[in-house]
Amino acid sequence: PADSLQPGPSSSSAYGAGHDNHTFGGAAPVLPLDRQIGEQPPSVLAMTTLICKKGRKGFLGEIQNIANSMRSLDGQRYNWTVFVIVEDERKARHKACPALEKTPEMHLPNVKVVYRATPGRFSKWVYYTEELNEFEKFDYLVVFDADMGLSTFNWREFWSRRAAYASRWGDAPVVGVLRNETPFHPLRSEWWSDCGRDGVRFVEADFVEQWFAMLSGPFAAWFLKRVVDIGLIQEQVTLGVDWGVDGAWCAAAAEWSGRDAGCLLVTMDMYHGDTKSLKQDITFHQNGEHLNNIWWSRVPQWMKSSEVWLGAFFQDVSTKCSPLGVDERYHMPKDLRLDIPVVPTGQPAGNKHKSKDGDEDSGGTYVEKEDGKHANASATANATASATASAPSKEGR
Repeated sequence: PADSLQPGPSSSSAYGAGHDNHTFGGAAPVLPLDRQIGEQPPSVLAMTTLICKKGRKGFLGEIQNIANSMRSLDGQRYNWTVFVIVEDERKARHKACPALEKTPEMHLPNVKVVYRATPGRFSKWVYYTEELNEFEKFDYLVVFDADMGLSTFNWREFWSRRAAYASRWGDAPVVGVLRNETPFHPLRSEWWSDCGRDGVRFVEADFVEQWFAMLSGPFAAWFLKRVVDIGLIQEQVTLGVDWGVDGAWCAAAAEWSGRDAGCLLVTMDMYHGDTKSLKQDITFHQNGEHLNNIWWSRVPQWMKSSEVWLGAFFQDVSTKCSPLGVDERYHMPKDLRLDIPVVPTGQPAGNKHKSKDGDEDSGGTYVEKEDGKHANASATANATASATASAPSKEGR
């Protein structure tokens, strides 16, 4: 990896490159597959939601996708919790989802199926936090949308890249990957396959999306308990959206672990079926922006880290290959933030979150802060200074 900033124990600038045969150093957690022969893989709790409502497009495919995931990861010490969302309490009591009940994998001993009644929009975290006391019993918590391709994902390569990173800098509490469609360009596979970045295997980041993420079990328990205690899950119940969790968890993970960077982005693509189970209309986006504002008012120290990601800069298609070096700063340490001001911008021009009504998602947290500036931001100002401080050497490419 390129380490032009000479990272120490609590600060790093890691761009993965080179071989896969790394082992762990220090107190880094144990990882499976490419580890020492004879060691069992870590324990994982995998959670998802499945909307079982009549006539919903993609429902049968999602059931099959979850079942395929369970089969492909058999023997890897996975436990599964599937929250099945139905329209009313009567259907929840009677487990009225015949297609699901006929799926053999849903009756395996390591699979827990929980029915919940929700007639309209919902946040998955409302249900996931019901299992809050279970998280710290597992090495890792995996959260994934039902249309994510866990069964076709190259897990061996994923763990190998994590091991390569952890052997030098320790394991990150939150890890994300790429997908085939997202408004955040560095989270798309083509960002890394094009423009000379194809040799980068992982990079520290201040934002990874919640459609798939792997969290340290103890961190997940600590983080989500805090989120529950300050009333943010109840706000999600009221508003029916799940925004804000992934905007906060990288900074929260850094705080919990004593690291400078709490998240790692492994530059591997995971297939996303994009069954569009959520109706993203005007109300959805308005509620999401309102919820982001609430996160900012209650945990600004966590939301601060992701504000560059949730502003216009990484959602503007024009930044794809030539953002003057700022593209190589996916994680901005606190000391660098003091030297390179973050300035407010307008709404992102390249946003892909459009509703049927033509409404455009603002892409982030446009909330007034004490200094009168907006929470969303771009690091385009002083780009030359940022490029000088953060651009990796050719070795990391």
